[in-house]
Formats: sequence, structure tokens, C-alpha cells
Amino acid sequence: MVERIDKNMGPAALQAATGRTHEQWRDLIEGAGGLEWTHRATVDWLVGEHGVDPWWAQGITVDFEQDRKGRLPGQQADGTFTVARTRTVPGERLAALAAVRAAVEARHGAPHGENLAAAQPVVRWRLDDGTRLAAAAQQPNRSGTPVGVTIERLPDAGAMAAAKAEIDAIFAAVG
Repeated sequence: MVERIDKNMGPAALQAATGRTHEQWRDLIEGAGGLEWTHRATVDWLVGEHGVDPWWAQGITVDFEQDRKGRLPGQQADGTFTVARTRTVPGERLAALAAVRAAVEARHGAPHGENLAAAQPVVRWRLDDGTRLAAAAQQPNRSGTPVGVTIERLPDAGAMAAAKAEIDAIFAAVG
């Protein structure tokens, strides 16, 4: 199960970084007309009017949408759902990504795109059911390279469990 963002975005960290609590941000956004705004408009307002760092602005906006607009955990601004998992894979960045890529290709065929020269190398697939899958390699650490696998454009919350199981099967195939 995906949890609400306020369970992952600690109140002390939020207040230290932005000067306000979850509830203070929610009340401020709603008072300014935020119930009628798009996700992007809310983020832009937080950054432009209140000088909030864009990363925090995204989190504050999702928190507001979940608390005041009924957005479900895992739901994107367009109404679709996304799941993501990260595992540390032995090896340097491109080798770790190649191992995950091979596991995905065995299940879903050739990718439709890649950017191996990016700051976070990524390989992408369009799946037969209309969803999209991406594997991205982060900075290596002492135990290997964290590789994130994301499946997006899921039609509803009910599809999230199968997508999580698919990601787990991909990582299991990597070993």
C-alpha cells in the first residue's frame, strides 16, 4: 500500500525547510483559491509567491491535494497511478542498469528509448497495456548501485498491486 505523503514528509523537516507545518500550508493554499488550481499552478504559486524550493513545493502540493482535494496515494495529477521501487544492484552504474534492463527485456522486449549519458541513466519501455516502465540508475554507493524501476499510467489504484509484483519479479530476476 502506498501511504499519504504526509507520512513520508516529516513535519519537523517540512517546518524547518519551509517555515510552515502541513496544516498551515494547506490552509494558506486553500485560502488563496488552491481548490480551483491545477497541480502546476499550485507549485508555481508556492515557488513564485513564497520562495519555496521546487522539491518542497511538489511535496506540499501533493499533500494539499491528498488532504483537501481527494487525491489518492500513488495517484498522479492526471488521475493515473504510479508505483516505484528501488533496489541496490551490485556493480557500477551502467552495469547495474544493464542487469535490470536484461530482466525487463526478458519480460517485455526491447525498450523504446534510453539515455545512458544522463546524470541518472535511464531506459524506458511502453508496455502492451498502455503503461510505461522506466529503469534508472542512481549514484553508486558502497554496496552497489540503486536502480529505481517505475511503472506509470496505471488506470486505477487497483492496478498498483500487480505493478508492484511486476517490479518485484524484475528485481528477483536480477538476483
